[in-house]
Amino acid sequence: MPSSLFFNPRHERLKTLMASWLLAGLLSGCGGGGGDTQALGAAPVAPPNTPGPDPLLERQWHLFNTGQSGGVPGMDIGLQGVRETGRGVLIAFVDGAVQLSHPDLVANVFTLNGLLPTPDPSPPTAAPGAPENANPGQWDDAHGTAVVGIAVASANNSLGGRGVAPESKFLAYDGVSTGLVASALRSAINLGADIVNNSWGALDSQSGKGSYVSADPAWRAAMTAAIAQGRQGKGSVVVFAAGNGGPSEDSNRDAYANHPGVLAVGAVDHRGRPSAYAEPGANVLVSAPSMSLLRRSNDVADIWTTDISGPRGLAAGARPDNADYAAFAGGSSASAPMVSGAVSLMLEANPNLSWRDVRWLLARTARPADLGLTQADPSAMNAHGFHPRVGFGRVHAGDAVQAARQFSGLPSEKTCDSGVLWMDQPIGDEPSPALIASVHFEACDVRTVESVQVTLTVDHPYGADLDVALISPTGNRSQLARPHLCPVSMSGPCGDLSRGWTFHSVRHMGERFEGSVQNASVGQSHTGWKIQIKDGQAGDTGHWRSWRIVITGH
Repeated sequence: MPSSLFFNPRHERLKTLMASWLLAGLLSGCGGGGGDTQALGAAPVAPPNTPGPDPLLERQWHLFNTGQSGGVPGMDIGLQGVRETGRGVLIAFVDGAVQLSHPDLVANVFTLNGLLPTPDPSPPTAAPGAPENANPGQWDDAHGTAVVGIAVASANNSLGGRGVAPESKFLAYDGVSTGLVASALRSAINLGADIVNNSWGALDSQSGKGSYVSADPAWRAAMTAAIAQGRQGKGSVVVFAAGNGGPSEDSNRDAYANHPGVLAVGAVDHRGRPSAYAEPGANVLVSAPSMSLLRRSNDVADIWTTDISGPRGLAAGARPDNADYAAFAGGSSASAPMVSGAVSLMLEANPNLSWRDVRWLLARTARPADLGLTQADPSAMNAHGFHPRVGFGRVHAGDAVQAARQFSGLPSEKTCDSGVLWMDQPIGDEPSPALIASVHFEACDVRTVESVQVTLTVDHPYGADLDVALISPTGNRSQLARPHLCPVSMSGPCGDLSRGWTFHSVRHMGERFEGSVQNASVGQSHTGWKIQIKDGQAGDTGHWRSWRIVITGH
């Protein structure tokens, strides 16, 4: 999604639903009747995770890839043989407009005593002859409807296609066009959401903010509540699309996607290759299927899902036989709900999983992507390694669910915190050699790493020059920042790190860690966690003020 989808607050469409006429209307529009939450959740016929009578299922290669799109058979989300359907799991979607009355979604709408507990996120009805308007929250905004369908569209009901977790209930928030993403997250947690899907974000090169996009403090506070209080203390699983900026961008420059409590998802195509737009980052945990290119150029290889019913939306009435469905060119916006659906299956299989358990199991069971001639970096989590464009690899729901059934849970979380390490070191212009600082822990409870945060404070007139890497005691490397260009229209220093920026890495997950801070020094090569900083583009010099490393694990 482009940056305007978030940074364009619009409040006038929010309203509180106080009567049951809304859902009654939704049901009458799709041939149903009134009733309570149980009536709304009619179960599809079993078995749901095998090809069934949904007429568009044969086009949904991302669910069951037989090579029908010209891709590689088996390069899909891995539902074969999975008996779970997401029953008993609640997924919240923070997105744009979502048409709750869609006939393939309405059965899974979450209600309390027959009422919607949240403002209606449905797109407005277009006036007769109204021009196309797909801006967030407008009558042709089909993004949210498509995203929700990928995860939870009903199965085996002889309508359209189906979702990864077709019996999951869902909440939907138009947080994108309203700008109310923090309150949406808090509401979702308060209503018991097990998973919160976010298929939105800002391209850092288009943000107008010097390439590093900060997160709303209220949202960060909501995230703290989500992982500490969600799911009765087990933590809600917050899924984010890693980004669609391609190799020139970095998901670690988006403070939403790189939050340490977020599960960031990249994209692979129907051949298992990183999609052209897949945005790298040390924060990217796993990847899931989506189309090859960020446009609808070949609908057989795109992601077929729910569209706004009738002549509006993605299909725009061009295919009257299935105008309620369309090929969605959403990039990692499509990959994220596939992972949310897979997580729903995992939580049905084992409701005791914590958010950390989910992250660990997805990384552990991910299958390799096809990287061509590119080599993945060695990883303690698997034999095929880690790559910043795909994380630990492709999510396979069957393997993840099987692991979830048998998993007793990770030990309690431990933290090692170096505190602020003051450096006061000049950074020479390119091609000056890199500065290297190291820190050695001696009395820390962490034995196995789960994630690492590095906060860096640098004064530099063009911080986008910086090349920053973290090197673990085992020698494995996280690329935290790469030299890049900033938007011409941005105000303030390009890539401003003067107030500090926190990078997040999952790349060291599973590594052994023995380690109070003994020392921090520049130019030392002894064993410890090391950070390497270099000016990678000529023209400016800077000053390294401080850094801090926080390692979580068990």
